[in-house]
Amino acid sequence: MDKGSDNESGADNGRPKQHLTLRNGIGLVVGGIIGSGIFLTPNSVLEQSGSVGAALTIWVLAGLLSLCGGLCYCELGTCIPETGGEHVYFRRVFGPLPAFIFTWSLLLVVSPVSTALICLTFARYAIKPMYGRHEEIPDSAERKLAVLAIILLTIINCVSAKWATRIAESFTALKLVAIGFLVMLGAAWVGKGNVENFEKPFANSTINASSFNLAFFEALYPLTGWNYLNYVAGEMTDPARDLPLAVTYGMFLVIGCYLLCNLAYFAILPKKTMLESKAIAVDAMVKVIGDTGLVLGPLFVAMSCWGAANSSLYTAGRVGHAAAVEGHMPRVLALVHRRYATPFISLLFQAFLGILFLLVDVDSLVLVFGFLTWTFFGGAFFALIRLRRLEPDLHRPYKVNLYLANFMCIASLALVISSVSQFPYECVGAIFFLLVGAGVYMTVVREAVAVPFVSRVSDASLTLMKALFNVDLGETGATT
Repeated sequence: MDKGSDNESGADNGRPKQHLTLRNGIGLVVGGIIGSGIFLTPNSVLEQSGSVGAALTIWVLAGLLSLCGGLCYCELGTCIPETGGEHVYFRRVFGPLPAFIFTWSLLLVVSPVSTALICLTFARYAIKPMYGRHEEIPDSAERKLAVLAIILLTIINCVSAKWATRIAESFTALKLVAIGFLVMLGAAWVGKGNVENFEKPFANSTINASSFNLAFFEALYPLTGWNYLNYVAGEMTDPARDLPLAVTYGMFLVIGCYLLCNLAYFAILPKKTMLESKAIAVDAMVKVIGDTGLVLGPLFVAMSCWGAANSSLYTAGRVGHAAAVEGHMPRVLALVHRRYATPFISLLFQAFLGILFLLVDVDSLVLVFGFLTWTFFGGAFFALIRLRRLEPDLHRPYKVNLYLANFMCIASLALVISSVSQFPYECVGAIFFLLVGAGVYMTVVREAVAVPFVSRVSDASLTLMKALFNVDLGETGATT
């Protein structure tokens, strides 16, 4: 591609241009993790754990487990610095079938459900200041605004990866400002002598294993996203150095922010109020600064969701493109915009599915999301261990202790088993979906079966997309 063209970030020699710096990486990690969860759901952890001290302990443990997972992913991302994340690791270690099943699940369920949930929460809180404190917000208004949010984010990601990464950085900074404001309110409240929740922190702690597991799951969900950077490792300027640093700095920053937020909530709100709250950050602000909190609180939540949805869409579009280039997904998803050098059609496909999920009760799919996520996390940790044996001489700029990788395998397995025991019907549905994916691969992808109807639809979609947009196929993987 001509360097003098107006393509801001094309591809060279069949490889995506490397443009992500350490700062960009930290922005993607922090921006991808901090969504709405820390502003809305800490009361769920408190309810299941039974006490302030137990809740804080669970947040610390969940944060450390996520950090350990991130460190394991750093080894995979630095020794296989390619765009695609788990898809690339599974293909190299286990073969094409597990790689296909992962991509099938990520592109058709995990990513679009995540985007839909985040954008729905964004819409709920962006529109909240327009209604009274106790006034019911029409569901149709929330969903229409969520659709508009997905469309706008998709346009930004399709037109410029630089804009998308700048949004990630900018909204990460705004999230940290919001959290800093909350922490200052909590510190001011403690300064006035409001320390009731800290006097007997472990009183009434749960001793029920099932409740502890639920609390742990509730804390893990807002921490999901530490693997986002691996999906774009091939676009980092220096993945060997920057990926481990970005994950480590980003995770410590997230854990610190989550703990400080919880301390602020516990300082401001009585335990009973916290348990009854549907939007804990908003209630905390209202108590300290009055009606101003009814505007600032929803604004903070909406900003946080916007940045998280942007990170989710950014990474999923690249996985879909990489899978399509390999023939694991329809060829139309491999189409790249000639001018913008972005995975144009893959991004549109993710937006389309996200909007479709907004038409159903997307909240009911959260349990399936958690089960699938930790199933594939466990597979990636096992891939790390197996890769050490299969390719002992592979250059590894960053290595984790194998005891840590084995521990993460066991932890992932325990979380998956716990999911099945507590939510059997949802997990059976998820397993059935995985089996359908395996069937599609065995009968269509592996055998390269040319189903006449599917072939006609594929050819027609390629022709249509090329006619509508300035896109074309190629091996460039131009994803910047």
